[in-house]
Parts: sequence; structure tokens; C-alpha cells
Amino acid sequence: MSIPAQRYDQEIVTVFTQKLLPWWQRYGLTHLVASAPTLREFKAQPLPETIRTTVKKRRGKKIAVRGPRVFENTSFKIARWPEDGQETIRYPSLCCVLQGEADFHIADYVVHCPAGHFMLFNANVPQPDGQRSHFECEDTSQRYCEVLWLLVPPGTNNSISSWICYSQGEKHWSRRLFDYCLIERLEVLSFYNAFMREITEQPTGYREIAELSFETFLRFFARELDEGRFSHMASRSADLHGTPHSSLGAIDLALRHIDRHLNQNLTTQSVADAVYMSRSNFIRRFQQETGQPFNAYLTKRRLEEARRLLGEEILSVETVCGLVGLSPSQLRYLFQRNFNQSPSQFAALQQGRNNSGGG
Repeated sequence: MSIPAQRYDQEIVTVFTQKLLPWWQRYGLTHLVASAPTLREFKAQPLPETIRTTVKKRRGKKIAVRGPRVFENTSFKIARWPEDGQETIRYPSLCCVLQGEADFHIADYVVHCPAGHFMLFNANVPQPDGQRSHFECEDTSQRYCEVLWLLVPPGTNNSISSWICYSQGEKHWSRRLFDYCLIERLEVLSFYNAFMREITEQPTGYREIAELSFETFLRFFARELDEGRFSHMASRSADLHGTPHSSLGAIDLALRHIDRHLNQNLTTQSVADAVYMSRSNFIRRFQQETGQPFNAYLTKRRLEEARRLLGEEILSVETVCGLVGLSPSQLRYLFQRNFNQSPSQFAALQQGRNNSGGG
């Protein structure tokens, strides 16, 4: 029996506010595990006592995925194992088991994940393809589970999708008509991305930042749903891990990525990875569409942003350097070469004009 959209909207809001948020506040990262290429690597991370694993070797052959293609360069899916119901994809996803116990066949092992636990599926690691029930046992007739998924695929106008899938015995389904694509609050995506970055890179002090980021994301997400700021993806025809095509090209997304991460160590490889392109194809396409090599464009944008900050904000040169990803010596060199003055001289001149009301 189908569930009306409005009723399902309230159902998922309740899931976020009465399950995900309380669970995360109580357990945090202690109830999150991340997939790994081997069982040995998976067990190397701190595991809660409630998580079990068993060995399950793949039986079928690996098939490279050659389509459908996005951004004119590559598929989101890298490979699949049809006989085993597995695939590898180019971006991470996150799920939470809401009810029952879900069995996730990852690489050559199975993670038995009970309700209240979160599972991060890392990119490029074989994972379930979403076409089979999440049960790995001989008798599945009495088993039932619900799993909520969160996914930020590239090319969806900086949105995040969420849906619930259900497994009962051998049956598996999801109400994909009511998947969500949030597009109105970039803060939602920002906190989610901050969380993902902290738990994957694990810099110093990452645990506290990751836990706070994800809690804030959950609160934002629930509020956006509750107040109706989302869209149903009723026209979505892709499979569970598919994604709608974007009206933005890969290079457009790359330019947005650069502008939002000027303070970071941006390279052709890191930006190509962010828009799911090969490095060689990205370098070629970037110069074709912008008319500039990547490094020249990046330096130009950093210099433009430094000028804006020095001219409009009362910030120290050192602070501006940190915001645009340049060292003080690099910024001084660029200002002398392009404007024949130092950053401090430029800032003083601009502030003087602002104070006098000059143009």
C-alpha cells in the first residue's frame, strides 16, 4: 500500500528527530563504522561490541561499468559484480539502520549492523548495489529491516538526497518517489561535507568536530523537511545509487568548488576528484572551457579574492593570506608584480578611500 507524500514527509521528519538525532547525541562516532577494502582493514578501526562480521567471498566476475556517463567523462559507477549484488562507486554514502539488523556485503566480508548504528560506505570499495535485501543468511523469512540513506552525488546543484529502503525476507524496496533533493540551504550540505571530511581525513581533534558537525547537519536537515524546503524527486529513474543529470557541467562545478575552497591546498587532482573526472581529462577540459591553465586560473582567483578582502574588510594581511590559500611571501610577490605595491599599501589606500567616501 502506498503512503501519501505528506504522511511520508512527516514520517522521515520523525525519523530524524526521534531516532537519528538522539542516537547520534548518545553514541556519536562510537556507533559509526566505515567500509574498507579488506576485513583486516575494517577490523583495524574501533568497532562497537554490537557490530559483527563474517567472511563472504565474492563468487562472480567483475564487470567494468562503461555507462551511463555524466559530465561527458565518466560513470559514477566504476565496476559491478552482478552475481554478488555488489558495485563500486566514485563517491561515499552514509546510512543508518532504523529497525532490525542489516547485513551489508562489503568486498569479501559481511558487516552485521543493528539498529541505531551508522555505516559509511567509502568510495571505490565494493558495496551492496541496492537491488537485493540486506540479509546474508540461509533463512530470511522472519527478518525485517529499515535503512535510511544519505547521499551527496555530484551534479545535483549542491543538494543532498535521503531515502529509506526496506527489506523483508527476500524482498527489497524503497519509495523512491519520495526521495529528497534539498536545494535551498547550503548550510545543510556544508555541515555534512565538513563531517565527511573530518571522518575520512581524521586530522587532529577530528572526533569532536565530526560529531558536532553531524549533529548540526541532522538538526538542519530535519528543520528543512519539517518546514517544507525540499523537493520530491518523482522523476528520478536511476537505480538506488543513481543520480539525476545536472544542468551544470563538470567545469562549472569545478569553478564553484575552487571558489568555496580557496583557503585549501587545491591541485588538479583534488579538484578533478571533487567533480569525478580523471586528472588528464580535467586538465584538458578546464583549459578548453576557461581559456586558462588550472594553476593560472587558481592564482588569479586567489589574487582577486585577496584584493576584495583587503579593500572591503578590516583584516590583517596574514588573515587574508589564510583565507585565500597564499603565503605572505606569495601574496607580496603577486601584488608587486600585478599592482606595483605591497598588500599593506593596497589595503591602506583602499581604507583611506573608503573613509573619505572616494570612489
